[in-house]
Amino acid sequence: MPRWTNENRSPLGNIRANAGYSRETAANIMKLSLSTMVRYEAGSSDIPIGIAEEMAVLYQVPFDTIREAIKTTKEEKGINIMGHRSRSRNNNLNHQSE
Repeated sequence: MPRWTNENRSPLGNIRANAGYSRETAANIMKLSLSTMVRYEAGSSDIPIGIAEEMAVLYQVPFDTIREAIKTTKEEKGINIMGHRSRSRNNNLNHQSE
């Protein structure tokens, strides 16, 4: 359970903030562009499983916490989530259904 939340921030953004990272700092540490991090947190881009795993390590939360935050954001946007098969950085954690 987050220590605090901001209703204007996505669940993933709240996890990041609770871990003490700004969006910019987290993006830099993970070698992502700021715009990519914004899209990931907003749920407008699929997050590769390897990136989601890196987030879990960086934010010191279980991988399932990251997965649930992504799922919640996608559900709030009305996007269906499909299961994942691989945990490589090149495979996405979720995909939009056709």
